[in-house]
Amino acid sequence: MSSSVHPPATVLPTAHRPATALSAAHRPAAVLLTALAPAAWGTTYIITTELLPPGHPLFAGLMRSLPAGLVGLALTRVLPRGDWWWKVVVLGLLNIGAMPLLFVSAERLPGGVAATLGAAQPLLVAGLALLVLRDRPTPWRLIWGVLGVVGVGLVVLGPDARLDAVGLLAGFCHTATMGAGVVLTRRWGRPPGVGPLALAGWQLTVGGLLLLPVTLAFEGVPERIDAGAAGGYLWLGSMGGLIAYTLWFRGIATLPVGAIGPLVLLSPLVATAIGVARGESLSPAQACGFALSLAALLAAQLNPPQRMRSAAPKTSAMTIAVLGATGTVGGRITAEAAARGHRVLALARKPASGHPAVTPVPLDAADPDAVRRALTDSGADAVVLALRTYPADEDFLVGATRTVLDTAAGLGIRVLVIGGAGALRTPGSPDLLLADNPAYVPAELRPVAAAGVAQLRACRTHAHPDWTYLSPPALLEPGARTARYRRGTDTLLTAPDGRSWISTEDLAAAAVDELEHPGTERHFTVVQAGPE
Repeated sequence: MSSSVHPPATVLPTAHRPATALSAAHRPAAVLLTALAPAAWGTTYIITTELLPPGHPLFAGLMRSLPAGLVGLALTRVLPRGDWWWKVVVLGLLNIGAMPLLFVSAERLPGGVAATLGAAQPLLVAGLALLVLRDRPTPWRLIWGVLGVVGVGLVVLGPDARLDAVGLLAGFCHTATMGAGVVLTRRWGRPPGVGPLALAGWQLTVGGLLLLPVTLAFEGVPERIDAGAAGGYLWLGSMGGLIAYTLWFRGIATLPVGAIGPLVLLSPLVATAIGVARGESLSPAQACGFALSLAALLAAQLNPPQRMRSAAPKTSAMTIAVLGATGTVGGRITAEAAARGHRVLALARKPASGHPAVTPVPLDAADPDAVRRALTDSGADAVVLALRTYPADEDFLVGATRTVLDTAAGLGIRVLVIGGAGALRTPGSPDLLLADNPAYVPAELRPVAAAGVAQLRACRTHAHPDWTYLSPPALLEPGARTARYRRGTDTLLTAPDGRSWISTEDLAAAAVDELEHPGTERHFTVVQAGPE
């Protein structure tokens, strides 16, 4: 899978799922929608203590999950298939089935202690993401994660914060299960054609069914459910259940995992705001803690400060690692970089070198550990990811892209991804990707397009701040090297004669030009230019 294969004489597709390819312009809206979930969960403490019958945490968890899950199933009418049955059981247990632990914690601990335990979730998510997703947390997010816990502690911990052992254990276990649920939801994603509402309905139903026999065996139904309690259960099941989890799962699919965890800081902050609205006052230390927690939440949504990318030419020779160096495009980038005096590491399953500046490195791109070792030992200044499979293998392409980004982020080096043309916008119709335009992408190439969009989405949702995605024009094929091309942004370019074409040789020239003269765009394209 180390070759780069482009279908001849046609557009290289991208996606039929453009909505999930989150752009920088759309990210604030995605963050705000996702934040509604922990904001709703922040009302759990007051609902539990003021409206619900005491001593029934299992029943509260049941009422929050099962009715809402059944509503979700009725609305979507979609059931899991294949291995998604057991995945839903696991996710339902982690995200929903452990919910009574939250109510146990809320009943046995002061809200401040329980909230502080929940605020530690970003740190747990960071550790689990490193183990499961190989997503190395940045020092930026780790520091703000710690400051977020400190801030919440200043807000909600007081001299009367008694430490009940059962409550502490319940609160920690709930935080851990929710963190594991975030990471596994990100790892497994969603089945094709399944939206976040269906995924929420599945998990809420499974979680409710797991809670049903336990609730009946150990608690039963409260003797009296008055109007206030009924309203509390309705709120928890709707806004705190189906709606919140739908928004939460949607956010997990589109936002960086390091940005998801800190959003849970909203829960204690909302709980605090409710207390202030009811007449409570904040001490100076609490006000500082509130501001610190809010700053931590916002800072985690931003990329860490980075070096400004200079537009000046790179005059000294670089070491460039090319993953997919024997492919149609990767081979030409290798040759172009070597001809310009750069040292090139040709990473491929069966690399060959006919140039003294090219060092062949045998490598199976499907082996993430081998890719990490090769890049770590390479001493490279930049990595070019020039992998492409035909027929499409989306899982391989996305997995390899994430591995390269993870490793490059730890090493602090640039990544240039040679992607697909289908991720470009249609000229004159900016909301229509080429991948969804049958005038450019025939039906048989849609899977290749989907893989390209998924690859771009993996870049956009990754924490590494220094990557660039280069889309070829509609037609990419071998030809002469002229070094004459026109550069654009994320919209398909055409020549005066209406063609959207470039030779692989000139695409390679554009790629090495980008490495030597970094542009400001994260996503750009090129097209062949005529003689001057």
